[in-house]
Amino acid sequence: MKTQFFNEALQQAQSRIAGYTKQAHLLLDKNEQSNDVNYDVKVRAFDNFIQQDWNRYPAADLSEIESKVAAYCNLHPDNIALANGSASIITSLLNYFALNKKNIIIAQPSYSLFEYHCKTYNIDFTPWFLTSNLEFDVEQFPTLDKDSVFIITSPNNPTGNSIGFEKLEFLLQQNPSALIIVDHVYSEFCDTDLTPLVTIYPNLIVLRSFSKAFPIEGFRLGYLCATPAIATMVRKLILQFSINTLTLSFANDILFDKKFQRTSKTQVEEIKFQRSLLYYLISNQFDESEVKVFPSEGNFILIKIHDQYKFKHLVEDLSDAGVKILNTSSFVLLENTFRVSIGNDEENEYFFDCFRESLMKNRTIEPLHVNNKQFHFATN
Repeated sequence: MKTQFFNEALQQAQSRIAGYTKQAHLLLDKNEQSNDVNYDVKVRAFDNFIQQDWNRYPAADLSEIESKVAAYCNLHPDNIALANGSASIITSLLNYFALNKKNIIIAQPSYSLFEYHCKTYNIDFTPWFLTSNLEFDVEQFPTLDKDSVFIITSPNNPTGNSIGFEKLEFLLQQNPSALIIVDHVYSEFCDTDLTPLVTIYPNLIVLRSFSKAFPIEGFRLGYLCATPAIATMVRKLILQFSINTLTLSFANDILFDKKFQRTSKTQVEEIKFQRSLLYYLISNQFDESEVKVFPSEGNFILIKIHDQYKFKHLVEDLSDAGVKILNTSSFVLLENTFRVSIGNDEENEYFFDCFRESLMKNRTIEPLHVNNKQFHFATN
């Protein structure tokens, strides 16, 4: 049913979180961590939570947590602004810059929220496209001025590649009057941390999150890193009391606990190892003319199936097998592609077996061997 109160783009838009009618037992579509927080940590978190006043709004003074986040990033607390997930910062900034008639430029293909939010909120933006090889070509960056806001994701979701430290510095130096926003939520999974650049360049905002490197997606806690002047302004835009009491309690008492940090860091390294393993298996099992697997610095990989018929049936076969992935074929430059999150060793092995079986259907192949032994996923 249509109504004149909402624009055509919103009325025609599908939900960004696709529905699923079949029973899925392998959730590899949202880049969540497969392993949950240990039970004893949950008990400790809830014990702390029940000590809070539930009849009061969450704390408005976030300085204690901001100090802990700043220490984690090797920044000053004045460089940090907290929010209920980095996505809420993204939407607040897009709304603010649109209302103030800034020239918004967004690298594409990228995180789908950018385009979705702009279209449904009737926000004008200019796409800046990656190369046909999905690379960031600094020589082809658009012209930016004092009214320009340029948004880029690195590591990029869903392509997995990064802009790199030197290329970002080049962009910042060449456009000192423009504002550059880097969505850097997968920073813990890549080799280059771009966050320290906020102490050098006053025209840079770096967005980060605790929903990727830590198994606490359900808590919704993200943050912005920038100069104190920008962080102060953004705090004024963030809806007060938007971070719930349970999340604040967990952040204060457990998130920065040394043992919890060590466990989470170990899990990140395991995900990176499994990512390399899966990339190696697919790229060595299939010729690139048939299957293209893209190198990734996130907790996921992007895969392209060149044959449209095989791609269609692969997506159906994975669904029938209970494997949920993100079909990215509707993204610009990403025809016949899908993104799969890196799970644990058993999940990755099951995904690979389903993937391989679908593409090799009706063909006879030998079992994959590594070092003359039949291969199985294993932890490092």
